[in-house]
Amino acid sequence: MAVENIFIVRHGETVANEEELDAGPIDYPLDKKGLKDVSFIAEELSGCKIDAIYCSPVLRAVETAKIIAHPHKLKPKALEELTEARLKPEFIGKAGRHHLLTTPYAFEETYNQVQKRMLKAVSNIKKEGDGNAVVVSHGDPIVSLLNHIIAKKISRMRSYYSVHPDPASLSIVNLRGRPTLVLFNYHRKLLREYRSTPA
Repeated sequence: MAVENIFIVRHGETVANEEELDAGPIDYPLDKKGLKDVSFIAEELSGCKIDAIYCSPVLRAVETAKIIAHPHKLKPKALEELTEARLKPEFIGKAGRHHLLTTPYAFEETYNQVQKRMLKAVSNIKKEGDGNAVVVSHGDPIVSLLNHIIAKKISRMRSYYSVHPDPASLSIVNLRGRPTLVLFNYHRKLLREYRSTPA
């Protein structure tokens, strides 16, 4: 057997997201909105059969994973490969969001290196279990993984953030045969603009 579906979740919002800080490895906890948004995803996944949960070792991802794991009575497993793109020390905790392709000078690793480690993580997760697994990571690593799955070629001339996951959003990838993106960027407020009453 092998893992057939991965439920990819970007960690919930933190103060760093609100203030547009480059959080990097700093352990910002989830804020009130982040907790609410992640709890929504946890509730949505509570009826699904989840066999394992993996996360980045950074606090915001670990907290997100624990909330999602709770209804399933699972313990998240931290994988270094799922961590945020590695910023150079002088950018960590500072204002001004940097991204792998638009500002590569701010990072200690390239887009291709981030994508390679994410693909390695997914390959190991697929071999390690069966059924469905949750993967909790960060914006840039998730973007690199999803771009590979949808076979999007990236260049500096084209924004790789055309598939950008919001904080506390869910995307689903089916791993049977050629990996397929089944759901992208599902989150608590996705349908609010279409509702007649506020969410």
